[in-house]
Amino acid sequence: MSTPSIATTLLPAHHSQYGYTHQNLYSPTARPYPTTNTLPAPQRLNTSFHSYQGAAQYQRPQQSPAMSYRGPSNVSTMPASQSTSVLPDAHLRRQPDWNEFYKNGIPKEIIVIDDDSPDPQWPGDASRRQQRQDAAGYTSNAGRKRRGDQGEEIEYADSPTYSTHPAKFGASSSSASYHSGDRTTSLQTVTAPTSLESYGSNPASNSYEDVRVGQKRKRAQPQKETRSQAAKRKQQESAPDAFADYIPPPKPLRKAADVHVPVVRDTEKHKSLKVDDDDGHYIVNSGTKLADRYEIIKLLGQGTFGKVVEAYDSRKKTKCAVKIIRSVQKYRDASRIELRVLSTLALNDKNNRNKCIHLRDSFDFRNHICIVTDLLGQSVFDFLKGNGFVPFPSTQIQSFARQLFTSVAFLHDLNLIHTDLKPENILLVHNAYQTFTYNRSIPSSSHTISRTARQRRVLLDSEIRLIDFGSATFDDEYHSSVVSTRHYRAPEIILQLGWSFPCDIWSIGCIIVEFFTGDALFQTHDNLEHLAMMEAVCNGKIDSKLVKQVCAGGRGANANSAAKFFNRGKLEYPNSETSKGSRKYVKAMKHLHEFIPANSSFNRHLLDLLRRIFVYDPKNRITAKEALKHPWFKETIVDDGTEAIRIREERSLVEDPFAEEDANAKRPRIDQ
Repeated sequence: MSTPSIATTLLPAHHSQYGYTHQNLYSPTARPYPTTNTLPAPQRLNTSFHSYQGAAQYQRPQQSPAMSYRGPSNVSTMPASQSTSVLPDAHLRRQPDWNEFYKNGIPKEIIVIDDDSPDPQWPGDASRRQQRQDAAGYTSNAGRKRRGDQGEEIEYADSPTYSTHPAKFGASSSSASYHSGDRTTSLQTVTAPTSLESYGSNPASNSYEDVRVGQKRKRAQPQKETRSQAAKRKQQESAPDAFADYIPPPKPLRKAADVHVPVVRDTEKHKSLKVDDDDGHYIVNSGTKLADRYEIIKLLGQGTFGKVVEAYDSRKKTKCAVKIIRSVQKYRDASRIELRVLSTLALNDKNNRNKCIHLRDSFDFRNHICIVTDLLGQSVFDFLKGNGFVPFPSTQIQSFARQLFTSVAFLHDLNLIHTDLKPENILLVHNAYQTFTYNRSIPSSSHTISRTARQRRVLLDSEIRLIDFGSATFDDEYHSSVVSTRHYRAPEIILQLGWSFPCDIWSIGCIIVEFFTGDALFQTHDNLEHLAMMEAVCNGKIDSKLVKQVCAGGRGANANSAAKFFNRGKLEYPNSETSKGSRKYVKAMKHLHEFIPANSSFNRHLLDLLRRIFVYDPKNRITAKEALKHPWFKETIVDDGTEAIRIREERSLVEDPFAEEDANAKRPRIDQ
């Protein structure tokens, strides 16, 4: 058995088309090797080169233009007579299996590592110059490292891509001294591909650029879509155009006649049984019958009109909501108007695209008119109250506003005015929510109010229904002088200038601001103070044209009672009767832009919409259809509301993993 030795051979220089600036070490002329190795080695590895043939006798191998090959650093000992024939086979055996390496696809990130600086010109003969270049490759560059994107450390050196000298015995087997522009395979190490040349090494893939040394490329960062970007993209794709999504009622409009309310005979009533309290409210007891068809489950709420209970419908085998009107004649009369409005809504919108409550049944039981509707969730006001009056996320405010304007546009197209829009009359379809960290100051419309919250509940579904049409009025029918709940009342109602469709738009503006701050905007019960607060928030005086109309009503019985609020064409606030507390409260009111900062495109468009809503003259106020065309409804933003949608979708997939497949299966097939 022969003594192990280190064999070296001359390998071709890089192909000329790549334009490498490194020194071309290949020479076709024969050059005698020294009889002893220039690098010290142990005696047992006494290296000798005199038995090898001259370099000129080796046939220059053909190099692939797509791959640059570097000779191995250590080669097993072989007889000199076999070196010429064996080396090519060994060369083929050591070629990397690129198909195996790229079985998972090509790298997503390309890092070009090269050096375009010229090699130093050393004095002396060629062999001495070559030795000093190799020594420089061992010492000056071995310590340089580069942090890889996946966490590994990739060492590299700006040495020639191959060497004509053997490695030092006992030197580190790292890749610091031997590197190639392509993926390097040697007995010491295997490095990951870090340049576009790696693509060329794979015969299955030739879609790469011809990158030459000196043409450096910037690190190509993979553009990964973040969760917020994905949510915003999905929001843009899923959110329909607000105005285009609105479908007006068909022509001609169908106006329902008075609804016949059947009287249900009470078969269980006893003379000693008290069914009403002193105010005419129905006494609710769980488990008792409400006519033969319904059974009361529990009380849901109570108002001036009566009570609302949750009941079980034995005929449809479902739960429902029953509004039990007070046994007082004026409320009974109002309920009949509400039944006519509900019937009109159902006649013109059978599929309920416009988010208004629909009538299921009605009857008269124990002198109480009962209105049966679908069972929905709690009101938006109750949700706000349970949430500590922490505001809604901006995306859900936008969703609420879109649905409200759609519902009101539908009502106005039916010649109906709701007249009592407020958070209490907006019901959620679902009550489910997710608690999110908030940790910020809550915006407020007053300088004297400063609130913070650590967390807030965020609805998983912002779908709503508009309810309580007891005060709804057809525009061509009788109008009472005062309508709307105080906080949401339009200025023309306070000024007694008559009211119509625009008063609903003003109420929606107040509701949007309340959703943004968590508090009602105009918290007052005095007309003069209310008007003063409007001027403070809207940052402008009431139009002189409206003031003239108020003051031109005449004198005596024909005079407008609101004329006392003005003096010389201006609002007389504060006056001698104004309390100190009222002055302080009105003075602390912020302008609209102070508590809705225009720090984003979303908020800027919201401010613009609110300024078009809070217009004193109802003739110049934006309409519901015009509001649906406003660019604010095309704005997108990523917040807790979009995250809540993602959580809801994930939960729905867990509960019904085939829901998405079923939805896709139900989609109509489009033939190509």
